[in-house]
Amino acid sequence: MKKQTIKAIISSVYLTTALMLSIVNVAQAADTAGEKDVVKVVVEQLAIVNPSENYGVNVGDQLIRHISFSAPKPYKLTKNSLPKKSSQSKGLELVKLKVAENFEDSATDYQVTLVYQVFINPGVPSAMQLPALTIPLTGGKTPPTVSVPSWKFWFAPLVVGNNDHAAQAMQADVKPPLLDTKIHKNRFIALFTLMGFSLLALLYMNADGRWLPFMGGAFARAHRQLKKLSKSTKLKTPKEEKQALVAIHQAFNHHYGANIFSRNIEHFFTIRPSFAKMNNEINAFFEYSNKSLYSTTLRDSEQIIKDLVQLSKELRDCERGV
Repeated sequence: MKKQTIKAIISSVYLTTALMLSIVNVAQAADTAGEKDVVKVVVEQLAIVNPSENYGVNVGDQLIRHISFSAPKPYKLTKNSLPKKSSQSKGLELVKLKVAENFEDSATDYQVTLVYQVFINPGVPSAMQLPALTIPLTGGKTPPTVSVPSWKFWFAPLVVGNNDHAAQAMQADVKPPLLDTKIHKNRFIALFTLMGFSLLALLYMNADGRWLPFMGGAFARAHRQLKKLSKSTKLKTPKEEKQALVAIHQAFNHHYGANIFSRNIEHFFTIRPSFAKMNNEINAFFEYSNKSLYSTTLRDSEQIIKDLVQLSKELRDCERGV
């Protein structure tokens, strides 16, 4: 009975040990498979963009290579995994290194930009290449690596052969071909002519002076008088207000050819149709002017003169046909 019990215990221990070993082996196999899947994912998402042309590269030219890939968590890229800036390899120098990261929920997207510059100058066309890279990731038990193959290109020397006798080989510069500038001259002339006419038009519409023809009309003179009266420092009284009213009346009389009253306004428009658009303002002016001659009430003469300045400007515009 005791022997059978001991055998049963030993058998149970063997079975338990075997079961645990099998579980460990399965877990290790799963981990290994998982690591392989990670490597597969990184490799499948790897994208490499090399320069568009692999010929005609000269000394001093820069070659840009873009590398992008996605690293599942917990794997990540560190600066120590990349080549060092200013490192040199077979006639190339890494002059710029830039890494951009985009963090997602389950992975990190990396954009690596490498800028190489050619610093050698062989005398004959030569085959060169951007170096192959092995970029290890960190994190996890067996971190994957990103393998970037080399990229070959042809170097084109500026001068074939050596430069021992460069002075003897120098030639005079070839004169550049002449361009026909006649069409451009005509365009500039037309442009400046148009600008000149535009400037004259603006001056004609807005200038108060009379140094240009057709700028010394009756309402232009009245507007200058009213502006001078408005800017004077003394206190504005009904006397100055009457001067302003008279100045505008004189301009109306000049255009009408006689003294003009309210009853003559419609006839005035038939003679000077350019003023018809200000029918309401002109009628209001004559109505106020007639009342002011007989009114004894106090009023703001300074404000009235300012309003007459604006009215005279609008009448001047009508006079100039603006």
